[in-house]
Amino acid sequence: MKRTIAVLGLFAAGLLTSPGQAAEFSFSAGPQREIFSGWVKYKGNEVDVKDDLNISDKTKLFLSFEVKHDIKFLPDVKVDYIRVKTSGTGKISKDITFGDVTFNVSDRIHTDFKADQIDATFFYNPVKKNRINLQVGLGVKYLTGYVKLKSLTTGAYSDTDYDIPVPYLYTAVCSKFSLFRIGLEGKGLAYAGNYFYDWKLKGGVEYGNFFAHVGYRYERLKIDDIDDFSSDLKIKGVFGEIGVRF
Repeated sequence: MKRTIAVLGLFAAGLLTSPGQAAEFSFSAGPQREIFSGWVKYKGNEVDVKDDLNISDKTKLFLSFEVKHDIKFLPDVKVDYIRVKTSGTGKISKDITFGDVTFNVSDRIHTDFKADQIDATFFYNPVKKNRINLQVGLGVKYLTGYVKLKSLTTGAYSDTDYDIPVPYLYTAVCSKFSLFRIGLEGKGLAYAGNYFYDWKLKGGVEYGNFFAHVGYRYERLKIDDIDDFSSDLKIKGVFGEIGVRF
């Protein structure tokens, strides 16, 4: 999947910079507060990420790159990356089975958790005016990470890793008023007992080729038994970004 996204990016860059074609590029980056809730499951029972695994909320980096062009019928392209990685240590309040290992009540457990995400979105602009811009399209989220549990009491250890592509529908609306800008972006899809949605509300200022936003993001990922792994994971929090267009 990573190779596919890289090939698409190189293809788009080569096509959009060909002679006679106009293209606009934008790049932004910033911090994302990640407040976790929900559960994960690997072969055994559901394990709450806060009550059982005691994982910590974190602030991590996200990146975004976008290409808009004037080539008829071809979609614009946006690639987003967010780092999701945390850990936790604490006593569990119940017996936990994760993989082929059972951790006993009151064991002191250390957990490493990772769920990095790369989103590739292909979209059109059916409404594009001075004060409002509507985008609709399709995309795929590549979710890669692991869950590792180790008992500091007994030394028992269990882990699983995953690489899961999640397709989604995409829509976004943005309004501009002089230097100010406000926007709402949504991604989501449900299929075969799995569902995913990711909403972002943001506002900020834009001056010349530079822009800055603050906003709030809410993401939920429900996975139903893919390679023995299931989850109902929620990640939410405020974010900020600065960027440039060229």
